[in-house]
Amino acid sequence: KYRVAIENMLGRMKTGINRKPSANALENRALDWINNANGVTMFLNARSAVLQTLSTVNFINHTDNNIFAFSKAIANVPQFAKDFKMLFNSPQLKVRRSGLQQDIQTADLADSLSRGGGAANALAYLLKIGFTPTQVADSFAIAFGGATFYRNRVKSLMKQGMTQDQAESQAMIDFQDITEESQQSSRPDRISKQQASPVGRLLLAFQNTPLQYNRIIKKAVTNIANKRGNIRDHLSRIAYYGAVQS
Repeated sequence: KYRVAIENMLGRMKTGINRKPSANALENRALDWINNANGVTMFLNARSAVLQTLSTVNFINHTDNNIFAFSKAIANVPQFAKDFKMLFNSPQLKVRRSGLQQDIQTADLADSLSRGGGAANALAYLLKIGFTPTQVADSFAIAFGGATFYRNRVKSLMKQGMTQDQAESQAMIDFQDITEESQQSSRPDRISKQQASPVGRLLLAFQNTPLQYNRIIKKAVTNIANKRGNIRDHLSRIAYYGAVQS
């Protein structure tokens, strides 16, 4: 099962497409209908946009970006505003906004509609507009929480002996890793074989984020069982993603 899942992931990574085209035209039409139905549900969905902002605190940790360091970074308004603007306009967040890349369903929706013509292209344009509130809130939460993490991680790395350029480069990589791990993602290496399957698209629609959170919890549990890392950090992740986010 592990090998099959890895091969499935590698296949999707090579093509860059999570949804494997089927030779069955009826199946393709059914999956398109499901994607479009999800698009209707999410169209100008204010509740979804508001809930996206909760993930701002995903970047708080127990080390260099603890709650006190988080608050201190926000209090430094000029630097915080500069970091926020830089992250909000970073290539990573631009891609998430422009290509509906924050979720597997929306990514597939954009892909399927972009292959059509005429009315399909018009529908794709309208649906992208409809996702704007959720997209903007998603980028806002990542940039807001990420700005504090980025600045505090740069300071932490420079104290360890890195130059400013080295620290900023590594802090950006760390920021991207946390974003992809804790935020909704349509990256082929961040979703499961079940999520990519036709039945998974029906049964697991709107469950992308809970599945990612459950993976984080499972990883923390196995780390505790195998005595890896800091047990306090693992317990806090279990409590946060298992209770607070819920």
